[in-house]
Amino acid sequence: MNPVLPLGGLLVLLAGGLLALLFLSAAFLLWGARLVGIERRSFGRAIGTILLGHVAWIVVGALLHAAPVVGTGAGLLLGFCVSAAVMTPIFDTTFGKALAANILAWLLPFVLLGGLVLLGLAVTGVLFLFLA
Repeated sequence: MNPVLPLGGLLVLLAGGLLALLFLSAAFLLWGARLVGIERRSFGRAIGTILLGHVAWIVVGALLHAAPVVGTGAGLLLGFCVSAAVMTPIFDTTFGKALAANILAWLLPFVLLGGLVLLGLAVTGVLFLFLA
């Protein structure tokens, strides 16, 4: 067996995972844009916003990461603002709507995960009721 083959497989899995993360992030951004009421929304615009917004977010986070506690919190908040500033011309919307959509796109996965956990607990409870 070729010793480079597992490394190639690992790289393919990594690329697939990053592509899946990109599509899921774009889907949550599109969902947040729908909830906020942004009219000109599309999946392609969401992917472009995710790519450009993450690059800008990384730059701001790297600049502010030097300060231990304050820099991390400021980096997160300024990251939302920079990502919203990137989203504003792409989606042709206001800064407030873009900021709200970005915050929702960050919060919605946690809300969805919490709902799925509660649903799993409810189904487990019902199954235990039937077994008892």
